[in-house]
Amino acid sequence: MKWLYEFAVNNEKEMEQVETSKDEQGNEVKTTKKVKKVVPVKFKILKPTRRMFDDAELFYGVKLSEGIKAGLLTKALLAKRYQNDGGSMSEPEKEKYTNLYIDLYNKETEFQKVSLNLEGFSPEEKTRRVSQLIIELTEIRQKLQEVELSQISLFDQTAENRARNQCIMWWVLNLAYTLDGKDEPSPLFPGKTYEERISEYDSLEEQESLFWNEVLKKFAYFVSFWYMGKIASQEDFEKAEKYYIPVQENIDKSENDKKESTPNTSENKQNQEVKTEELKAEVAKTEEVSDSK
Repeated sequence: MKWLYEFAVNNEKEMEQVETSKDEQGNEVKTTKKVKKVVPVKFKILKPTRRMFDDAELFYGVKLSEGIKAGLLTKALLAKRYQNDGGSMSEPEKEKYTNLYIDLYNKETEFQKVSLNLEGFSPEEKTRRVSQLIIELTEIRQKLQEVELSQISLFDQTAENRARNQCIMWWVLNLAYTLDGKDEPSPLFPGKTYEERISEYDSLEEQESLFWNEVLKKFAYFVSFWYMGKIASQEDFEKAEKYYIPVQENIDKSENDKKESTPNTSENKQNQEVKTEELKAEVAKTEEVSDSK
């Protein structure tokens, strides 16, 4: 078997630890006690065969047909319905969307003028204006993105979307392998049929375990990216893992490394520091462009 990627998830396990000491007579005494240790558990993503691609395509077609029979519209039919009704946006939404683009154009024009310093601002004033414009441009782009995402969400409940999500689950169930205490990888979700495998998935999910939640989320994360064609090579998977946000917080650390923390405060501080650094970098770039012209 060939593999797409291998990753590990830390699990806190109760293990026996033997301690040796001496009694009053100098005899060696062994004491066994149970301690909790953090142990990395390895998992693998199988590289699919041509046969598996054929089975997945058939599965997608079946689920697409089921959705249509159940009354779900296809993307083409839903788009046509919106077109016949005058579009998916109301008049106020269209006006808001247009005004945002006008604001974006005006701010970008102003940004270029200030960057080139056509009005002869002092270096301090130029930096201040550029920083303010970057903040305003970022806010406008975020508002535009919110409007566009709301439009995309209108097409979430289509037959194709349902079939795609179920097909991703099919791939997770068939590509997920575990190496937990074994020499050879074995299927994480054993079974011959989809129903048997999804039953195994549900049983792990119902345990409400931080460890298994992490494992299931990580498999879904990697397989979704792979299915959408975003990642294919080992390097792509490694890059994707850098952006992965873990579910578990405490398992990744031993008891000795655990410290009191205020997640919201530290997270906000980190976000603010990242934004500040990005802002400084953007200002530096604009100054370089201005100086070169």
